[in-house]
Amino acid sequence: SLLGPYDSDDEQAPDAGKDSTPGVVADVGSEPKAGKAPPRGVAAEVRQDPQESREAHGADCDCSDCVPLLARFAAKNLQTKGIRFRCRLCGELEATKVGAGSHFQSRHVRELQEFKRQKDPNLFAPGKRKAATGPTKKISFSRQDVLGKRPADDDSSFGGWTKKEKPEPPPCETEEYQAMMDPVFTAPPWLTQSKPTDAEATPEDREIDKHVNEAQLKRFSKRNVLEVNAVTVRCKLCYKTLPTAPEAERHVLDAHQDDYMKEKKIWERFLHTTCRRQPPFGWVCKVCNLFFPTDGAVWRHLGKEVYIRREERHLGTWTEKEDRWGHEEDEECCGDGINFARGFSLESVAMFQQEAKDQQNMAVMDAVDIQKLKRRRERGAGESESEDDEDEEPAAGNSQPKLIEEF
Repeated sequence: SLLGPYDSDDEQAPDAGKDSTPGVVADVGSEPKAGKAPPRGVAAEVRQDPQESREAHGADCDCSDCVPLLARFAAKNLQTKGIRFRCRLCGELEATKVGAGSHFQSRHVRELQEFKRQKDPNLFAPGKRKAATGPTKKISFSRQDVLGKRPADDDSSFGGWTKKEKPEPPPCETEEYQAMMDPVFTAPPWLTQSKPTDAEATPEDREIDKHVNEAQLKRFSKRNVLEVNAVTVRCKLCYKTLPTAPEAERHVLDAHQDDYMKEKKIWERFLHTTCRRQPPFGWVCKVCNLFFPTDGAVWRHLGKEVYIRREERHLGTWTEKEDRWGHEEDEECCGDGINFARGFSLESVAMFQQEAKDQQNMAVMDAVDIQKLKRRRERGAGESESEDDEDEEPAAGNSQPKLIEEF
């Protein structure tokens, strides 16, 4: 390589043919002029190969692929020097990173291009250059290309449109997954436990069971009958009126067996929850803590105390449980999402009655409108107009005063 002339205040510049002080590089590609030296303390710029700048994705390229590579190259070869940035390749200082990027693009083209080839070899592939320099594909906005319709006689078409296949359900909605994840319903103990048998019952025990059953039937029939007057008795379950109370009681027992069976299930639930097995003594009544040899004996004891003797503790416990369990289906939230009222509130009942009344009024109005429309169609347009005129009230100015006869 050629060395530029050395300039000094004390010495004359040597000839161009002689070697000068190393470290100062002359312009490459141009012959040095004798007797003329570059300014003191400034190094001559290195002329880069113009082929590096002319090729695709050269040093001055600002495409979306080269800008990130330039940023990476700058971050690799920059060093902070106070508030400025120092180039590690030549030691020149730059004030900003943007200026440092321009410095690398002008002074270190070869290093930058080698870095690009090393990090992204596909950037300089022939196909890549062709795609970058070639003409863009023309977009067609024709009806066929935009809508993508198929012929109507195509087997896979649906009215000219491609019929999509039904997508497969996600794994969490498949039958196998649902069968695997369905929770196992654990029935309450009063539904799964078996009832005691009467195999070891004595005649006295059977007689007690008979009296308890009769007391339950009598209680159910009497509590669902309402005497309106001396000749009218009403059934509380279906609101049917009968002439006498015995007929109403027979009606309740005959026509409302389903409601009676619901009360029987509540009674059996009470027996299951009040009777507890306690080895080695046998079975115990939770109300009075008396022990019995079998669970059937405890059930018989509870029936006798509640329906025959009507003992206060047993009867109070049964009444409380019956009131709670009998209205579980009618529980309504009080509004806070936590507490539940026993039965429907007064506001809810009033709202339900108002909705039923509004629906009834709407049905009546619809029926009247339908009848009017039919009559108008039968009479014709002219008669309908005359009828409307007759129905209109007279104006306030033409009306005759009328006397109030209500008082």
